[in-house]
Amino acid sequence: MGQRQFPLSNRDIPTDTPLWLYEIEFLLKAGENSAKTESTYRSGLRLFADWLQHFKKDGYSADDPWPLSPRNLQTDTVVSFRRWLISNRSPGTVVTYTAAVVGYLSFLEDRDALPETIRLGKLQRQIKRRRARTNPAETVVDLDEARQAIPQIVNYYDELPLPAENDRYNRRLTLLRNRALVKMLYSTAARISEIVSLNRTTVRNGRSNHAIITGKGNKTRSIHIRPYAQNALQHYLDERKDLNPALFVAHSRNAQNARLTITSVHNVVKKAVKALNLHTTLSAHDFRHYRATQLLREGMPIEVVQEFLGHADIATTRNIYAPLLGVQIVDEWLENVDISPTQAAKLHSNDLQN
Repeated sequence: MGQRQFPLSNRDIPTDTPLWLYEIEFLLKAGENSAKTESTYRSGLRLFADWLQHFKKDGYSADDPWPLSPRNLQTDTVVSFRRWLISNRSPGTVVTYTAAVVGYLSFLEDRDALPETIRLGKLQRQIKRRRARTNPAETVVDLDEARQAIPQIVNYYDELPLPAENDRYNRRLTLLRNRALVKMLYSTAARISEIVSLNRTTVRNGRSNHAIITGKGNKTRSIHIRPYAQNALQHYLDERKDLNPALFVAHSRNAQNARLTITSVHNVVKKAVKALNLHTTLSAHDFRHYRATQLLREGMPIEVVQEFLGHADIATTRNIYAPLLGVQIVDEWLENVDISPTQAAKLHSNDLQN
């Protein structure tokens, strides 16, 4: 199964039974042409189940026996799950996990097992309309102002008082980890999946200013670890006593130093967002967008930003960030050459008099 714990509740995932009725048959069909699709869809259904139980949606709870029955699902709940994904996961994950849930429901319809409370056609139309309205470039422009608060998240963890060294609940280690984590997100603008896959040796225990990673599409690239991130990593790793090779691990008493999950990274950022009363949609993924736009505004060539982000094609970088740069360029020109209607009328009047 890969991941041993549910992403939200951190409960152990059962290994001897599927999480959903007909899940095995559905995943076998979904994975006929791609093992990766099967794995991704399994992760999507797992998060969906955990989300339903964790937030007690549609009557689901952590006490439900496995496999879960889909009979309680409501159309609006599936739409709500997608909205939650948009706020807490990367755009690519939103697409694939939504496809997993809708694909599962379509599979149930083919078996005449779709709950009467699910209107599959309505659900597909709603998702299609929302997808058409939210392309990456629009999201970058719409949330640009909110993302200017990203550095406050780093400051939030820096300013929290550090617990004593003999703290039995590992709160000291957790805070040192969180400080290093948000600074790595800021320094590298890496994808969250790339951050959680890092090992101590990859960054030479925080003493390397670069790290070689295998990113999206199995593309090898370098991420850049600035001095402020190196310093935070060293402070964190110097106090680690475990033997886990992972760079970032969980330090709660029941976590047994397991590698930090993508959900846990999002939770670290969401905690600061809530405490600082920032825009509620801000997530760990927004560090990446913030850094890209910040560097472009400071004059970094778009080809360099493409390399920094690890985009395979410069068209991806340009399509996402060019609209925002266009807004900035026009704003700068307007500040210098724009005149008000009153000023324009006076100039016209003066021309007539002359």
